[in-house]
Amino acid sequence: MKKVIIAAAALLISFNSFAQFGIIAGLTSSSTNIKSAYADLESKSIALYHVGVTAKFDLGGVFAIQPSLIYNVKGAKLADFDLGTIDFRTGFIELPVQIQAGVPIGSLLRIYGIAEPFIGYAVSNKVSGKTFEDNWANVSSKFEYGVGLGAGVELFSHLQLSVRYFWNLGNVYDFSWKTVSNAPNGKCNGITASLAFLF
Repeated sequence: MKKVIIAAAALLISFNSFAQFGIIAGLTSSSTNIKSAYADLESKSIALYHVGVTAKFDLGGVFAIQPSLIYNVKGAKLADFDLGTIDFRTGFIELPVQIQAGVPIGSLLRIYGIAEPFIGYAVSNKVSGKTFEDNWANVSSKFEYGVGLGAGVELFSHLQLSVRYFWNLGNVYDFSWKTVSNAPNGKCNGITASLAFLF
């Protein structure tokens, strides 16, 4: 038993020596695919935000894995002559997991590419410009999943700046309130720019 405890402690110390923990925040700009459903509706992207905690696990040399737990607000602005302007702002608790492949440049800079699958669950939804009986009426599913691709730079092994384009692979919004039929559910895709500080 004593040997097992010593081995587990050694493994934990070794694992922590390759781990950094930190905070992450930035901008999220998203839009929907509603234009393909309604020619008279215009969908505009809106700049929102995300904030949370992150952890980077160095796998040695080129690769690293960096999961995060964030609150990410996505949405869109719709303009239409019938409905006026409508803003959707949906807040998700998200778990993105970055798979990083990069190269150091000198001793202070690392440039890396990102593949980032994510899952999330909607915990808030605010609709302005139109009254719904149910404030969740425009949300097709609270559960979301998708993938992002991008690139980043890391300075001094502590400061990261990254940009990613993300695709929600499931349906996020329900536009059936405009017409009863022929309304596909809405995707929510866009760009995130993040700043992370690793301790």
